[in-house]
Amino acid sequence: MELGNSLGRKLPINVDGAIAAVISDMGFDWRLGKGFFLISRVPGLVAHAYEELTRERPMRKLGVWNYEYDGPPERRITDQE
Repeated sequence: MELGNSLGRKLPINVDGAIAAVISDMGFDWRLGKGFFLISRVPGLVAHAYEELTRERPMRKLGVWNYEYDGPPERRITDQE
């Protein structure tokens, strides 16, 4: 029985659901779906960030930037006994 039929409504599936279905068919626990989803995307994200840093004008600010603290001034804290 399909889940959509038992719920009485259509159940759209996203990539997480598709990955969970595939890994379940492979014998893995469906709850590992998020892990497989992340594992498959990390190399591409790392390569993209590396390419931005070394070859192209970055689409976002990566790396070390000079920041200046603009919060409350430093204060002295004493022991309260």
